Amino acid sequence: MFLTGSIGIMKKLLPIIIILILLLLIKNNISGILRTVEDENTADNLRKKLATEEKRNQFLNERLFYVQTEDFVEEEAREKLGMSRPGEYTVIAPTSTPLGHEKIEIDNKPNWRRWLELFF
Repeated sequence: MFLTGSIGIMKKLLPIIIILILLLLIKNNISGILRTVEDENTADNLRKKLATEEKRNQFLNERLFYVQTEDFVEEEAREKLGMSRPGEYTVIAPTSTPLGHEKIEIDNKPNWRRWLELFF
């Protein structure tokens, strides 16, 4: 009698246990798929970042090569230090007013008159 009662309980619990095991397997598979997709996105992002950094590295290498040339040194000396070669002269021309701008008119009215016009 005791044996037959426990077999009946086992028959009722067996489908529930199987369903729980299947749910765990499905959950593990789904989490594995999501992890794989996330890893692929991370790999794509890293590839894009690598390409960007390689372009930046190439630019910096070209800039380094240019900075080490005599042309760069001469350009910097002329522009930033105001230096010139022997026999050359640096001429600084005055800046002119841009065309189309009117001249500023100076008001020759006495101060008391300007105050009076301001308030009345």
